[in-house]
Amino acid sequence: MSPKGGSLPNKLLVLAALFLFIAGLTVVTFDAELDMPLVSGLFIVLMALPSYYVLWSYAGARRGAALLIVLSVLPLLVEAQAVVTGFPYGDFQYSQTLGGKLFGLVPWTVSFAYLPILLGGFTMASRFWHGSMPMVIVGSAILLTIADLVLDPAIVHAGLWIWADGGPYYGIPTINFLGWILTGLIYSTILYFGLRDNLETSGPVPIGVASSLLLIMALWTGYVMKAGLLIPSLIGIALTSYLAIMFLKPVEGVPE
Repeated sequence: MSPKGGSLPNKLLVLAALFLFIAGLTVVTFDAELDMPLVSGLFIVLMALPSYYVLWSYAGARRGAALLIVLSVLPLLVEAQAVVTGFPYGDFQYSQTLGGKLFGLVPWTVSFAYLPILLGGFTMASRFWHGSMPMVIVGSAILLTIADLVLDPAIVHAGLWIWADGGPYYGIPTINFLGWILTGLIYSTILYFGLRDNLETSGPVPIGVASSLLLIMALWTGYVMKAGLLIPSLIGIALTSYLAIMFLKPVEGVPE
């Protein structure tokens, strides 16, 4: 690890994020002529893999696999319940663009789309507030929701899902973000106790577990800027820039 300038893989990751930001700003579109379920599904899975790999390495194969499975399946079940009942995210529906729907309710890609955001928020929280379980869990849920302030407006604009009655924040109801905080607290608690031994013996979560969040935020920040969505653009620029700095200027003694 190089405390001054970051490792070569970290620099390459930031370059990839810059490329995705430019792509989101200039060429990313959701063309009905393309096989969007296939394209979007493949892209979502590929974007998730960097964080999954680092988590697997950090937690160990058995624990890493268990966390990945639980925190992929559980959000699918919660999303399915939300589509049926409106709790905890409000009354919304997915389009077909994100891939085939499990039980006719939720695209299978949700299992790969949500978890990298959770992992990124938890990684940042573990580095900000290492040693304080409540702050790591609460901070993770808050950072997760901040990321959603960028992602949901982008995805609504792209037509990937829609709320039946709209809402005050770019067509999104307030209950959605309250739902993200609630579920974020639950998932972050599971993640904390799943990684507690590693946190106590190895220190904060390696920054590489936030790799996928950096890539995701870079792409969608570019997209919301192109769409002219001011508040998501400002939040996205701030969060993406801070993540990039964390990769380029790691703290000495803290794992990359």
